[in-house]
Amino acid sequence: MRDDAPVRHEHHVFHNPPPSTPDEVRAALDRGDLSAALDAMVGTALYGDGDWRELQELHLRLLEHDDRQVSALAATCLGHLARVHRQLDERRVVAALRRARALPHVTGTAANALEDIEVFLHPRRARMRGRMWRAIRPWTWF
Repeated sequence: MRDDAPVRHEHHVFHNPPPSTPDEVRAALDRGDLSAALDAMVGTALYGDGDWRELQELHLRLLEHDDRQVSALAATCLGHLARVHRQLDERRVVAALRRARALPHVTGTAANALEDIEVFLHPRRARMRGRMWRAIRPWTWF
């Protein structure tokens, strides 16, 4: 790169999407509006509106969606549901997220969702695990 060449970068602006319903997610996907579908997915998970079981089922189905962005975001949304509702069908969700970790595009978001589930559904266990980790790996204290 030349010294006088302009440096180009793109600014990404974060925004919280508005509250949404599972029907809005499905409608956006049906019409092929990926951006609206992704916003609606987050909107269903962040605001705690609706039945957590219905939202859980929606995101479990979307975890297997053909579009990589949809399936990766579905994992994130399952973690959000654990935080917002403090309940899930943990056995099913954890099993699905563990299977999803095998997909390269979902590995990171599934791992993060599994951590969220542990932190928000089992806070004592998560704290104990953190203490053990710091005791075993003292150089991480810095």
